[in-house]
Amino acid sequence: MDLPRYFVDNWPTLGPQVVTHVEIVAMSMAAAAVIGLFLGVVAARSERFSSLILSVTSIILTVPSFALFGLLSIWVGLGNPPVVIGLVLYALLPVVRNTSTGIRAVDPAVTEAARGMGMNPSQLLRRVELPLAARVILGGIRQATVMVVAIATVGATVGVDDLGQPILEALGRSGGTLVQVLAGVLPVAMIGLVADGVLAVAQRALSRGARREAAG
Repeated sequence: MDLPRYFVDNWPTLGPQVVTHVEIVAMSMAAAAVIGLFLGVVAARSERFSSLILSVTSIILTVPSFALFGLLSIWVGLGNPPVVIGLVLYALLPVVRNTSTGIRAVDPAVTEAARGMGMNPSQLLRRVELPLAARVILGGIRQATVMVVAIATVGATVGVDDLGQPILEALGRSGGTLVQVLAGVLPVAMIGLVADGVLAVAQRALSRGARREAAG
């Protein structure tokens, strides 16, 4: 099994697929972070909405990615759009859940002190609640990112030229080899590890900052 040689010989194809994979994950997570943050803030304020949105996003996660991408492709066409939309939907649960949990975990004494200083609800959210909940929120984004990196490979079934393509091609024909499968699997694993590592460093930095503020 000459995996390094396969990568070298096929890099003109694999390289763009790596770039496409990263772009799709980045676009999906950027949208999911914004939408999930908004929904999480609303969920933190309303128990009824929290139950509803967590139930809906939990149900979405039970839908097989192949089926979801296929259904979305009927509405928005083949290629990147149905996959990006689908990945955003999959990523919402951990982001919404952690945002709501993080905000609710803020010490009531801190929020009362902020109100006593004259902060309105918007200022309280931006200056107090979100900064204190940032570590927990980032944990949800971290979890969602790793999940999305893996699920994005299924996008190859609806025409996305990402790292799912070598896997799909190898499994879809009799001449497919383990090397071809690994040519898709290993870069996906590396992207997931790098993304998780970067977000883990950011999360630890936020934790240290929070401890320093508490000590101060």
